[in-house]
Amino acid sequence: MNDDVRCAGLMKRINEKMEKGANEKLRSHGITFAQMQMLMEIYQTDSDSVPLKKLEKHFEVAQSTAAGVIVRLERKGLVEGFVPKEDRRLKYIRLTEAGKEVCRASEQDLEVGEQILVAGLNEEERKEFYRLLLKVNDAIR
Repeated sequence: MNDDVRCAGLMKRINEKMEKGANEKLRSHGITFAQMQMLMEIYQTDSDSVPLKKLEKHFEVAQSTAAGVIVRLERKGLVEGFVPKEDRRLKYIRLTEAGKEVCRASEQDLEVGEQILVAGLNEEERKEFYRLLLKVNDAIR
C-alpha cells in the first residue's frame, strides 16, 4: 500500500497543506501557525490570563517548548507574562491589545481554512468527519 493511501500519510499531507496555507496568511501578522494556536487558546479563555502550565497541557508540549513560543510572542509585543504575588512559582500569560487585535483579525482566516478543509463534504458528512476525528484523537491520547 503506498504512503498516500495510509491514514497517517494522508493526515500528514493534509496537516502540511493546512499549516502551509495558514503560515502564508499569518505572515502578514509576523507570526506562525503554532504561535497563532497559542494566541487563540489564550484569546478564547474565559479569563484575562492563562497559566503557562495550562498551555503546556493543552498543547501536550514540554515546558521549554511552550515557554519558547511565549518568549517569541512577548518579543513581538503580542503577550506578556507575569508572576502572581500569591504564588511566585507560577507564570501567567495574557494578551496585549496588539495580541487581541491579531486574534480578531485572524479569526476569519481560520474559519475560511476550516471551510476549505470540509468543502467537499455535505452537512451529514461534516458531522461524521468531526465525530470520527474526535474518536481518533481520543484513541491516540
